[in-house]
Amino acid sequence: MIIQDIHFDKLLRLQSEAGKNYIKNNRVLILNTDALGNLRKDIICTLGTEQAKGLLIRYGFSAGYHDAANSMRDFPLSDKAESYQLGVLSHTFVGMARVTPLEIQNNGGKSNWLCEGIWHDSYEAEHHLKHFGPATEPVCWSLAGYASGIMSAFFGERVIIKEVSCTAKGDPHCRYIGKTLTQWGDEILPDLRYYQETNLSEALEQTYDKIREQNEILKQSIANYEQINKMILNGDDLSTIASTVGRIIGGAILVEDQFFRPVAHSLPTMSTEKNLPAQVCSARDIFNNCRHRHLAVTLSQEKRPVLLPPESTNKPFARLISPIVTGQDILGYVSVFKTSGKFTGLAQMTLERAATVFALKMMQTRAVAETENRLKGDFVDDLISGNFSSESLIIERASHLGYNLSQFHCVLLINVDNFSRLIDNFMLDERQLLQFKSHLCETVNLALNACNLHGLVTAKGNNTIVITALEANATCTGTDLAQAIQTKVSRRFSKPKITVSIGIGGICYAPSDFAQSYQEAQKALTVIKGLNQNNTVLSFDSLGTYGLLIHNSNQQDLLSYMQKQLGKLLEYDARHHTQLTETLHLYFSHDSNIKEAAKAAAVTPSGFKYRIRKICEIGGFTLKEPDKRFDLQMALKIWCVSRASE
Repeated sequence: MIIQDIHFDKLLRLQSEAGKNYIKNNRVLILNTDALGNLRKDIICTLGTEQAKGLLIRYGFSAGYHDAANSMRDFPLSDKAESYQLGVLSHTFVGMARVTPLEIQNNGGKSNWLCEGIWHDSYEAEHHLKHFGPATEPVCWSLAGYASGIMSAFFGERVIIKEVSCTAKGDPHCRYIGKTLTQWGDEILPDLRYYQETNLSEALEQTYDKIREQNEILKQSIANYEQINKMILNGDDLSTIASTVGRIIGGAILVEDQFFRPVAHSLPTMSTEKNLPAQVCSARDIFNNCRHRHLAVTLSQEKRPVLLPPESTNKPFARLISPIVTGQDILGYVSVFKTSGKFTGLAQMTLERAATVFALKMMQTRAVAETENRLKGDFVDDLISGNFSSESLIIERASHLGYNLSQFHCVLLINVDNFSRLIDNFMLDERQLLQFKSHLCETVNLALNACNLHGLVTAKGNNTIVITALEANATCTGTDLAQAIQTKVSRRFSKPKITVSIGIGGICYAPSDFAQSYQEAQKALTVIKGLNQNNTVLSFDSLGTYGLLIHNSNQQDLLSYMQKQLGKLLEYDARHHTQLTETLHLYFSHDSNIKEAAKAAAVTPSGFKYRIRKICEIGGFTLKEPDKRFDLQMALKIWCVSRASE
């Protein structure tokens, strides 16, 4: 018989009006997997895992055995290989999973038979994860029972199909191995008890023992939780708490923030886990590995723990990871590593409770940081606005914040390029916007530390303000710091790509100088924007003529001067939607080099020459007169500055 020619779907007869469905002459039911998943959950919750496992294996065995018996009446089989192929076909058809055989060994002996394969998309693993989260052992019990029943009926002797890896515990696949009872030998003895029915009194006694065991686990878990909670009340830091959690669970602990940066760890010194430091990896690996995409979803969206056994990562340790959650936000991840032994139910419960404690501690740390940042922000705001009664009082106020204001300083003003476009494109709400500004301030502080500089960083509107001390023997200048900030921002915010422009004010010799330095940093930024530059650093001291222009007290005179020199050109651009004023600006910016200016304007040199002739014609001037060239360049500088401030 050719097994490939058998199509169970063609043998299915649906008689909905009669309320009966058949495969050939055998009546079958169509059941909803969600309902079966809920029934399975209720059985586990009522009887406990061990009793439920036995019940579901026996149910599956009975279903598989009867399906195989019916198939044998309809399809005569010649050998074990053919029987196995039909078993695979039948198992796939009922919808429990898709079966892919990997290996079959049949040397002709009566009991010398072995099979291996994979169950894809097991409904049982799917619903176990849905209701109970990650498992510590394979959970496709009814699938294993069904496969065992099919093969036992086909072979006429007891065959046991055993699941050896399962997606419910983080493995890539649900993999099974099948052998005859003789072939298994003593190895299968612990599993045979699940195939044997127990009477009610025995079941109740076992359930009672299980409840008593769970009660002890719960007591121990509560004791552990209270111990960890006391550490928060005592003011212990994250590292101390992590060490306690690691000792309780018996493994190495790694706590990371939401950006996968380590914030605390514990590496035991009295076990084989002491060799872990070089092997411990970040929770980021799960999100970067396409094979673990389902685990990443469980962590980030379902906010539940995941288990990675050694075989799923090719690492010499098992790993249990729990998200650190507050409300709808994930503050970070806590991972436990073990090179030997399994993660017990107590260990999983302890980790989940520890994640709650870490969330409290991180929220506490965040609240302190936010309060400190608010105080620093108010201080910086008063300093740069000159809102203080005396220099001695503002210096004393700085000392209360742990900052020395008596050194020379400068002010840096950071502006995110195309900030409004960033908000629109990524639809940032108010909470996300505040979070972004906080992350930007963190990044700027990292740049300060990298340059060995002391400073205060605060967000103000759409800008970030930095005041930094200029140490006498420091090798890092304000410009060096600004460039370091740009590098850090570029690396931190690569998706989406974010760049910043930075204006640097003059040196502050006394607290009263900060207001002017801040205004100078603002004006430097104004020039950057006026020149349509991005990712640019500009200090006010290097502005030269620009500095004179934007320091001029009578801005209206400057605008009148600009209108006198460029009025006709500006009017022509507005009426005809041209960019002749920009063309003239490029001409002078490239030292009258037609070839270079044309390249910057993305036109041919002949086309650029035509534009210059047109400019002279409209403006009624010639570029050969030195005085006129000076007037035009001055007017263009005013145009750049005024355009930026519109």
